[in-house]
Amino acid sequence: MLQNIPTHVIGGPLGAGKTSLIKRLLAQKPAHERWAVLINEFGQIGLDAALLTTDADGIALGEVAGGCLCCVNGVPFQIGLGRLFRKARPDRL
Repeated sequence: MLQNIPTHVIGGPLGAGKTSLIKRLLAQKPAHERWAVLINEFGQIGLDAALLTTDADGIALGEVAGGCLCCVNGVPFQIGLGRLFRKARPDRL
């Protein structure tokens, strides 16, 4: 059964502090919750995923590479999001 999942959408240009903000949010995750992070990488190399890699329990990372989400990655984003939901069953995205 699908349920509403609290979701944060964080966007901005390169160097705006998106990764730093996500790292701070992840550091405050309640121990009993499962969180998932889906990263839209602009380049072909996943730098943000490498920076956000964590050993913390209850945090799952997914990635959609190769371009702007709104322009070129609509379907890959939907697929990545579906996979992440099935794998992680998150309380928050």
